[in-house]
Amino acid sequence: MKIFCWNCRGVRNPATVCELKQLLVANAPDVVFLCETKIHSNGFPRIRSRCRLKGCLAVNSDGKSGGLALLWREGVTVDVQNFSNYHIDSLVSTQDGEVIWFTGFYGQADQTSKHLSWDMLRRVKSTVKEGWIVGGDFNAILNNTKKDGGRRKSRRSMDEFRDILDELALIDVKPTNGWFTWSNNREGPNLVKERLDRFLISEDMFFKFTFINTRVVRQSKSDHEVILLNTIGNKSEEESCNHSLRFRYDACWAKEQEARDIIKRIWDGKNSDMLTKMDMVRKELGPWQYRRYKRMKIEINKLEKNIGKVMDGPISVGSSRVLKKSRDQLGKWYDKEEKYWAQRVRNQWLREGDRNTRYFHMQATGRKKKNSIDKLK
Repeated sequence: MKIFCWNCRGVRNPATVCELKQLLVANAPDVVFLCETKIHSNGFPRIRSRCRLKGCLAVNSDGKSGGLALLWREGVTVDVQNFSNYHIDSLVSTQDGEVIWFTGFYGQADQTSKHLSWDMLRRVKSTVKEGWIVGGDFNAILNNTKKDGGRRKSRRSMDEFRDILDELALIDVKPTNGWFTWSNNREGPNLVKERLDRFLISEDMFFKFTFINTRVVRQSKSDHEVILLNTIGNKSEEESCNHSLRFRYDACWAKEQEARDIIKRIWDGKNSDMLTKMDMVRKELGPWQYRRYKRMKIEINKLEKNIGKVMDGPISVGSSRVLKKSRDQLGKWYDKEEKYWAQRVRNQWLREGDRNTRYFHMQATGRKKKNSIDKLK
C-alpha cells in the first residue's frame, strides 16, 4: 500500500491541481492526504474527479487557512472513523486484504497549542485496532538535526514530541532519500529548512511490513515537499517489460515537424519499395519517439535533483534563488509532460477542458489494439 501526504498550501490554483495529478500518476498512491487545502469541502468533488480517484472526505478550511482532504483510488475501501480541523482518522483496506489504520495529521503551528495535537493523537490511539500509520505535517521536529538555519528550537517542544512518540509506541520512519521537507524560501542566511513532514508507524506495523519505507518527492508548487510511504517499499519487485521502443504509429506525429521530415526523407528515396520504406519509417520513428520522451524525463529528473541538493545541502548564498528557479522550471516540465500524453489520446476530453494526465497515460499506453501503418499518402 502506498500513502501520499502533502501540505499543498492551497488547491485553488489550477496549476497546483495539475501538478497534483502529475504527482499521483508518477507515484500511484492508494491513499492521498492533503493539508492546508484552503478551500471549502464542496470544492473537492471536482478535484477528486479530475484526479480520477474514487472517494474523498474533505474538511472545510477556515477562510484562507487550514483545510484537509483524504482521497483514495478505485479498489481501496476507506472507513472514516473521525475527523477534525487537524486530522482525519480512517480504516483502510485493499482488495488483496491489506488493512491498516491511517491518520492524516496536521499539527498545530502555535507552540502554546501543540499539546492539543498530542492530546488528539492520544485519543486516536485509544481507538486503534489495527496496525497504525500517522502521516502529514507535524509542525514539529524531534531534534535540531531536523533543522538547518534560523534559531534553534526549544528543548521543551522537542522533548514533548519525543515523549508522545515514546508514550504511543510510534516509530519515526526515516526517508530513503532527502531529509528536509520544508523551507521558508528566503535568501542567504535567512533560509531555514526543517523536517516537518513525516510518517510514524506502530511497532506491530514495523514487524509486519519489514520492507516498509518512505521517501521525499520533489514538487514545484508548495514550500513543503511530498512524502510517500510504501509498505513493501524495499521488497524486490518484478521488473515490468520495457516497451519504450515498441513501435506504434501515432496520428499526432503528423503535426510534429521532426516526424514529418523523417517520413518525407525516407518516402522520397528512390531505391526502395514500399514495404522497405515502411520498415525504415518504423525503425526511425520508434527511437525518435523514445528519445523525445526521454529528453523530457531527463530534464524533470535533473530539476528534481537540483531541488534535492538545495533542500538537503548546506545553506549558501543563492540557495533560495536556485530553489525557486528549479521549482518554476519543474512546474513547466510537468505541464509539458501532461500535454505530451494528452496529445496522444484520441478523445474529446481535451476539447472539454479536462486534461487528466492519469487518464491520458492509461489511454495512451494501455490500449490492447495496436496501431499500424496501412498506407502513406
